[in-house]
Amino acid sequence: MLEEIMVQYESFSDASILEVAYKAINGNYNAEVVIHCMNSNNDYRFETNRVFFIDVVSIRFLEQENQSSTVINTALLKLDSDLITFDFFPLLYGESRVEENANSDFKIKCRRVKYVKIS
Repeated sequence: MLEEIMVQYESFSDASILEVAYKAINGNYNAEVVIHCMNSNNDYRFETNRVFFIDVVSIRFLEQENQSSTVINTALLKLDSDLITFDFFPLLYGESRVEENANSDFKIKCRRVKYVKIS
């Protein structure tokens, strides 16, 4: 599912986070993010998706006054062993180099991810 997300939505360029929910029930830690983003398989038209982060290992979300943590320039999506990382505010370097940001305003690490198109 991660590969499908990466192919269709690439790095979530110019996306907007509309909703963030975190649930910890009976030792299960999950998050849901509603994101308005472009689909590369549909002429880069915008659509809205609900992304489910299952078995969350860590989540970091900071919203500060006079700063937006919901407008995405580019995101880092990666799989390392069995850990999936979505870093919505990675470090950006020249030549399109992107690295994980330890101080990212919005980052989720989980074991599984899936999504559904809302509109």
